[in-house]
Amino acid sequence: MWLIIRYLSLFFRSRRHFSFLFVISLFFLTVNILFTINDNRQSVHLLLNPNDKLISKKPESILLNGLITKTNTIIQKKGLWPVDEKGRSLKTDFLVLTIQGHYGSYVTEGTHGQCLSSNTTFTWTTQKDRINEVDFVVCHGVPFDSYSHLLRLQLNNEQQQYSMGFILESEANSPTEGDWTRYNFKMSYNLDDSYPEPATYFDVNLYIIDLFKPPSITFEQKEKQADIVWIISNCQAYNGRHKFVQKLMQEINIDSYGLCLNNRQGLTARLVNNTDTYKKYKFVIAIENSNCIDYITEKLIKVVASGSIPIVAGINGRPDYRRFMPEHSYINIYDYTSVKALANDLKRIANNKTLYESYLWYKKHNKNITQLSTLTLDEKIKQFADVIGSNAILIKNGIIRKEKSDDKICKLIRFIRQTPWQHIATHHGKQRRGPGFACLARDHLSTYFDSLSSNSSQTTKHLVAR
Repeated sequence: MWLIIRYLSLFFRSRRHFSFLFVISLFFLTVNILFTINDNRQSVHLLLNPNDKLISKKPESILLNGLITKTNTIIQKKGLWPVDEKGRSLKTDFLVLTIQGHYGSYVTEGTHGQCLSSNTTFTWTTQKDRINEVDFVVCHGVPFDSYSHLLRLQLNNEQQQYSMGFILESEANSPTEGDWTRYNFKMSYNLDDSYPEPATYFDVNLYIIDLFKPPSITFEQKEKQADIVWIISNCQAYNGRHKFVQKLMQEINIDSYGLCLNNRQGLTARLVNNTDTYKKYKFVIAIENSNCIDYITEKLIKVVASGSIPIVAGINGRPDYRRFMPEHSYINIYDYTSVKALANDLKRIANNKTLYESYLWYKKHNKNITQLSTLTLDEKIKQFADVIGSNAILIKNGIIRKEKSDDKICKLIRFIRQTPWQHIATHHGKQRRGPGFACLARDHLSTYFDSLSSNSSQTTKHLVAR
């Protein structure tokens, strides 16, 4: 090298119009570039170690140490947010920060979850100082201390962090104020007002099997003392259901095991599972504490599992039970003009085996329950559609179509792996509706039949006057 430099110096000394220093600098710069290119080619191979995850074999352009280099693989390095060419997440392990709000349920730090639907995993954390590394921030409702954390989230091509607010209590019994539009995702039991999917009380995989199963107790073996059972401990329901049940008790025998209107002993006030008791009765009162759009809880689920006929309350789509049950499979109190008319019809059905079992028509089939249990959700839905018809509201626009029976975090993971982050970023969320729109008025159940009776009396007086 020294001989080359001496030769060049003699050469350029005779050519003063060239700058000796400039040419020497250019020479060393060229050598340095050649060595740098060689090192970066080797760095691609050095990244392929056992701790890296192979994401794709499709040729892509990736950024390595500030140099864009072509390679045959995309490598997911720990701590990065890899996306495909459309902006869809390629991550397989996610970190979820929970910020508890109203009615929040607590999670243990470091708890792991697995999502079979996307072959991914996630880990829960409650440490708010990890905000820069989390993939999701999840809030129950709109807690007052969440906004400052949400402002720190990044959503761009280098880093995709999302926020989600969820609620499982009705609008009548949980706050609806607060800025729900700040979240990327809003999930609740409302089948049409959730993004990307609702988060309901239903596991459709299990629910379809319960719908298929025949009653374990025959018509003749049902309870003789009373045809109806009610097990409730909340005696101050928003819709006034306890006042309605009290009126119904004056017309027909009802066994009440709960704290409300208790007249039968033998069970604790709040059971983990009431199914064993429900199945002994012909009817079970499964009225919710408030009548709101799509607000249907485990009360209906347990009655279906028992094989008995549910007594429900829904009008003007608050809620629409056709989205959750087959037609002619439940007794809706709003289909009657008076409490007495309802009671008389319940007695008529209870005393006629053929009529009673007509409400369980969807359980009469030639399907093998054991085999059905091994099928995928889509296969179960197809088998159920063969029984109740593919045009049933339950299947076309109800819980069976809307609920994918995934953990709510798994639903989000599946969605961001299918949807470009740019689409999610431009989605305009909606504010949560208040009870004035989403629900029937307070004490509607306790006053509904009184208002019908009053209107009927006024109509009669008007006709007499004519």
